[in-house]
Amino acid sequence: MARGTLTKTHPLYEHVETIARPHAVPCNQCGSQNLRPYCPENGLGLVQCIDCKLVFVGRRPESRELYALYGETYFQNNESGTVGYSHYLKDEMNIRKTFARRLRKLEKFVQPGKLLDVGCAAGFFLDEAHKLGWQVQGVDVSDYIVQYARSRFGYDVRQGSLLAQDFPKGTYDLVTLWDVIEHVPDPKAYIEHVTALLRSGGIVALATPDIDSIPARLTGLRWVGYKLSEEHVYYFSQRTLSQMLEDAGFEIMRVRHVGKYVTLRLFLDRLSIYSPLLAKLLSQAEHAFNLSERSLLVNPFDIISITARKR
Repeated sequence: MARGTLTKTHPLYEHVETIARPHAVPCNQCGSQNLRPYCPENGLGLVQCIDCKLVFVGRRPESRELYALYGETYFQNNESGTVGYSHYLKDEMNIRKTFARRLRKLEKFVQPGKLLDVGCAAGFFLDEAHKLGWQVQGVDVSDYIVQYARSRFGYDVRQGSLLAQDFPKGTYDLVTLWDVIEHVPDPKAYIEHVTALLRSGGIVALATPDIDSIPARLTGLRWVGYKLSEEHVYYFSQRTLSQMLEDAGFEIMRVRHVGKYVTLRLFLDRLSIYSPLLAKLLSQAEHAFNLSERSLLVNPFDIISITARKR
């Protein structure tokens, strides 16, 4: 199967009744329908708003069909180079190390208080935050992973879209959206809702692939940030994400490219997309010294993280 393609018979679509009814959408940021094709060679149907420069999937299924993707097979499958994870739960140690690092950075801007993690998945970030004194809640669209988080940790984790929840407004000190905003059908509404949930001076922190990053520009359609169009439906840059946050009432506090802890095996899998020969050579050393599960911090400078304060 070619990278970036997925048939309707693949297990990741087992809960989707149909994906054959895509519809055109206007720009989520400014409402414009003045659009042009963006990197059409990747076959994802991306367009760019000529007015505000936001990049997104121009035609897509309904929200219900988008969310149906996030079943159990999303978190464990053999096509993680295209969609989802090879084994999310098995990678718990690296995910926790990544989140613990991000929390330490965030506490320069906000002290432990009330935290909401949007797209909380298995609850590993919630648990790391709870250990540091945060009062935690989470929400995720995946019923499978929400059930896991509830049974494993017992935290208040809700299932469904953030917009459908009744979290109390004006009460949170920190709202996080790690690798979330690119998945949702209406990111502007999400960010505006986050504004309402935060107290005055509260902090929002996001991370998402950066379509204007040097790796994205150099590698073109091979960029690992381009994933299945039913999964990533928005592609932000520093400019477009900052603008959306500022329009929603936030002051940008910090912008940086962030890395994450991964196994050497995953790093080499991703490297093979860009340099098969180098990945093959390093794989020989990996096998020779049994380093497949060795953890390392990798920052390719193509994931942008923005921390912003509610005015």
